[in-house]
Amino acid sequence: MKNLFKSTALASTLALTGSLAFADTVTVYTAVPQNFIDALVPMYEAASGNTVEVIKAGSGELLNRLTAEAGSPAADVLWSVDGTVIDFNPKLFEAYEAVGSEKLANGMKQSEMWTPFTAVVMAFIVNEGKLGGLPVPDSWAALADPKYDGMISSARADGSGSAYIQLATVLQAFDSEEAGWEVYKGMLANFVLSDSSGAVPRFVNDGELAVGVTLEDAALRYVEGGGPVQIVYPSEGTAIAPDAMALVAGAPNSDGGKSFLDFMLSEAAQTVVAEQGRRPVRSDVASNSALVALGDVNSVGYDAAWAADNRKRLVQAWGDMVLDVQ
Repeated sequence: MKNLFKSTALASTLALTGSLAFADTVTVYTAVPQNFIDALVPMYEAASGNTVEVIKAGSGELLNRLTAEAGSPAADVLWSVDGTVIDFNPKLFEAYEAVGSEKLANGMKQSEMWTPFTAVVMAFIVNEGKLGGLPVPDSWAALADPKYDGMISSARADGSGSAYIQLATVLQAFDSEEAGWEVYKGMLANFVLSDSSGAVPRFVNDGELAVGVTLEDAALRYVEGGGPVQIVYPSEGTAIAPDAMALVAGAPNSDGGKSFLDFMLSEAAQTVVAEQGRRPVRSDVASNSALVALGDVNSVGYDAAWAADNRKRLVQAWGDMVLDVQ
């Protein structure tokens, strides 16, 4: 009955959108975790009659590909990346307001260039049994303590959108950017860096490392899977920020791309988002019941515009710091 309800709701949603294209192929570049692809793409294909070609890679790699293809775009949509990727490269994208945008929760609409897909929350995944008796770190400052040297998993901020959000969050969590950098330098000294953001929680769940800085939903998958891990939210505050999806400028199937964006913002799709462990961006869809209430998570008041404006500078500074401390 639940699946029947979803299919009916989805068909109704897409029937009401003026952007539903005739059957065709929609090419989607995405950094979204595979479980979202598996759950949502078949639903869209069934309802629209369109076929989706998915190209999955890290946000940095996808941006490089879009830049190289700018003269003759191959993609229609960029799906689920840090919004700064789009804000910082506006010529690669076309502004489009997806159907259902009037249902967005407060704070989710942050740019005219992109539509929010989910609300991502930065958190720690902790395998307490691998801490060797050390206390469970519950703050950004704790992650900078030398006693956690070589115990913390993180992706690279120059290649992962979520890792860049992590960096920008720390720089915003303290009284000044300089104070944030001082804390982050200590964190970086303790990090074991990975090229893949998806590897971060897996390393912790498998016991290779004790702590990971990752997205809440990535950690939740291992918690719900029965792994020896827990989710911890930093006491100074964390990012509660929408990730982005956008129409590619000059998209070969612009109408199909628009229908894809409409679908991802629909009530039916956002209900699946919640089931998969991310926070939905619609005000009329509740979060996964396995997560703490969003109001109980201390928000740093993540400034996405500042993060976008300063991305090049911060990533360069991050790279210089890696050479100094790693």
